[in-house]
Amino acid sequence: MKGIPHNSLKTAQDYEGMQQLAIAGELRPRDVATLRRYWQSLLDGRWRYDRDRLLGDSEAPDGDEPDYRVLVEEAEDGTEERWQYKRVADDKARIHHLGYDVATVEGKIAELEGVGE
Repeated sequence: MKGIPHNSLKTAQDYEGMQQLAIAGELRPRDVATLRRYWQSLLDGRWRYDRDRLLGDSEAPDGDEPDYRVLVEEAEDGTEERWQYKRVADDKARIHHLGYDVATVEGKIAELEGVGE
């Protein structure tokens, strides 16, 4: 098999199969890089931002990015409001749906270091 078909990684078995192909040297370097990005996206996708509270015009957020974000939104009356969003773990994230945890996915990424280079 050559390459990773678009949208082909849907199950943990799909991820594991591609991982084994990569380690066995059966994937091209660009496909190994793509697989690395798929694993990384599982890590990155484990967060979501929840609206936390309305901020005053010059009020600073409770912390820095990536833990907090401030967005300016238009209110129903046409005025602008500054809302603080807080980053929280998403229990329904794909990483959990597939049965992985952070340490396992980080290990999979580490396994790919030097593969395909």
